[in-house]
Amino acid sequence: MKTSFPWRGAITAALHYTAAFLLTTLVHELGHALVSKRLGGRPMLYNSHVENLTQHLPASTEVAIALAGPLLSLAQGLVFLAWAWRQRGSGDAALWRLYLGLFGIINFLGYLLIGPLVPYGDIGQVEAIWRVPVWATVTVAVAAGFGVQWVVGRTAPLFLDFGPAGLARPLRSRLMQGLITLPWLLGSVLVTALSWPWPTPISLIYPIMSNMVLGAAWGKAMGQPYPADALVPAVPLLSQLHLAWAVAALVGVGAVFRLLAPGVAL
Repeated sequence: MKTSFPWRGAITAALHYTAAFLLTTLVHELGHALVSKRLGGRPMLYNSHVENLTQHLPASTEVAIALAGPLLSLAQGLVFLAWAWRQRGSGDAALWRLYLGLFGIINFLGYLLIGPLVPYGDIGQVEAIWRVPVWATVTVAVAAGFGVQWVVGRTAPLFLDFGPAGLARPLRSRLMQGLITLPWLLGSVLVTALSWPWPTPISLIYPIMSNMVLGAAWGKAMGQPYPADALVPAVPLLSQLHLAWAVAALVGVGAVFRLLAPGVAL
């Protein structure tokens, strides 16, 4: 059975992945900036963080600003995952819905997960201001860890939609490598490079660490029942994805992302 790796489709998926990751980051940071502006702050919007030029804001304002990003990411995740389930498909738009939904949920739950370990993170700041007991922050972090694994694992059928039904194990493995492994690895490198200069050490490792949880979808997909008769598709896996569209998406989103690197005062 031929099980060659679908390089063209996987690279296309990786470019979509990178663009969706960058867009998720921009939406998240824009949430911080807009709430800061609305509450009387003077936000400086960068591509991967927001700096508030107003000193000594009330604690309630700082909490609202810190929560704005994760809550907007949560809204993004819920909307796009619901859309992905409602309108299942195997094309470029379907992949965007899936990636945007997952990245939004991972972003929100990820901040809950690292709250006890990263005090300068969004949730870490809120927990510090509210003086949340350590046991409570750890409990929330553990719950978030299990929650993100469950949510991501449940999306396995959406990933399998990108290949024909009835794929045998080797071909299913190639499909998941093309949709998850290569996009995660190549996308992490591209996001890290495009995020330079990195405002904090966590910004350097965040792209690759945050989406390791996509392995939950891989595991669930590989655990689905296999047909008795192996299926060899008539066309290469992921050939329905359009490389030109992925390049255009990354160039467009990447250009905005880089333009914000020096910061924009709102």
